[in-house]
Amino acid sequence: MEQSILKSDTVTLSGEKQQSKTGFIAIATASKFLANTAKRLMYPFAPAMARGLGVELSSITSIIALNQASSLFAPFIVTIGDRIGYKLLLLFSMALLTTAMFAVGLFPFYIVVMISLMLAGVSKSIIDPTLQGIAGNIVPIEKRGMVIGIMEFSWAASTLVGIPLSGFIIEKYNWQTPFLIIGCLTLSCFFIILKIFPRDTKIPNALSKIKAKKNNPPSTIGIWKKIVRQPKVKAMLVFTFFMCLANDNLFVVYGIWLESSYNLSLVVLGAGAFFIGLAEFLGESLTAGLSDRIGLVKSIVYGTLLTAISYFALIFLDVGLVYVLFGLFILFLTFEFTIVTSMSLSTELVPDFRASTMSLYFAVAGIGRVVGALMGGLVWKAYGIAGVGFLSGVSTLIALLAAIALSFRFSRVGNKKINQKKLINDQL
Repeated sequence: MEQSILKSDTVTLSGEKQQSKTGFIAIATASKFLANTAKRLMYPFAPAMARGLGVELSSITSIIALNQASSLFAPFIVTIGDRIGYKLLLLFSMALLTTAMFAVGLFPFYIVVMISLMLAGVSKSIIDPTLQGIAGNIVPIEKRGMVIGIMEFSWAASTLVGIPLSGFIIEKYNWQTPFLIIGCLTLSCFFIILKIFPRDTKIPNALSKIKAKKNNPPSTIGIWKKIVRQPKVKAMLVFTFFMCLANDNLFVVYGIWLESSYNLSLVVLGAGAFFIGLAEFLGESLTAGLSDRIGLVKSIVYGTLLTAISYFALIFLDVGLVYVLFGLFILFLTFEFTIVTSMSLSTELVPDFRASTMSLYFAVAGIGRVVGALMGGLVWKAYGIAGVGFLSGVSTLIALLAAIALSFRFSRVGNKKINQKKLINDQL
């Protein structure tokens, strides 16, 4: 078993039972897999849910939109983790997800399902930045790309394993059963985290200094001001917004594009989701295996450029199904590699407020996705896939400019360790 959890300059994690990094990665990946599956479960099985609840399909899509927008609430909660400790916040979010899953499974009424799935969205938006905040504390920056990449396998796994398995369960039993199973598994994760995760023994250094001066901890707005004041954070948030806008601009229409242009059945479209999940898995594998070697910032710049090229290429590949599927595969691979690598770097932007920084990251990503989803349908209706590909490509080029600006701030990242002390001094 590895020596005790690594200590950082920001938060020291200790306790009678200290976990290994391997144990942390395993339970973190499992928790994220369950949260991701719960979030993605609604998309392919919305018709089954609508029939089960006795409502129109549009009522379920409204729940999906509410679930997506719930990420905007997370920053208000996650900043608490920078004051009370990440373990307590993680336990709260797992308890929230468990409650939501059992409520959906046991009380199949529309209002209950709507509120529960909104809370499930909030819990996922807390789980992601909190786990990455913990990873930022216990994993050195030179290994962080690998660890974050492994944790993000959970996203692809939810499509490769979680969704197909849920489909089998729904067909054999009913649409509520997968939610009950997820509830039982998240409850198990809750007790594992409670038992093996070490206690947070002190609040971050910056908070300690501020509290000593003012005799009270900073407010949520105060923390955000400190975070957004950093030029590196501003560049990353611009990058994240436009990357996610571009992705959802295409994602909401690619199904109708393939169905209308190539007469694909729903079964084949479902297989296409597996295909995209495989591309995401390979993208996350590249993050785990290559981003630390190339350098996080260089990986983001190169990945963003390749993603932009992939969007523009779709316009010219719309001549046959094989070409289109190949283009989509490369697109989702390069996008996933780039966005997961950006998560790894984001954990080091403001080391004293990792969870709060990551919550802002995911909130901005959520806004970008909402805007992209709203634009995608309009652009598709007016200009077809050529307009969608062009808009996503231009949006990604804007993200590329932000990534280049970020690279000037981290000109020495490459394969070298970031000087954390200098970063903290700059922030204070």
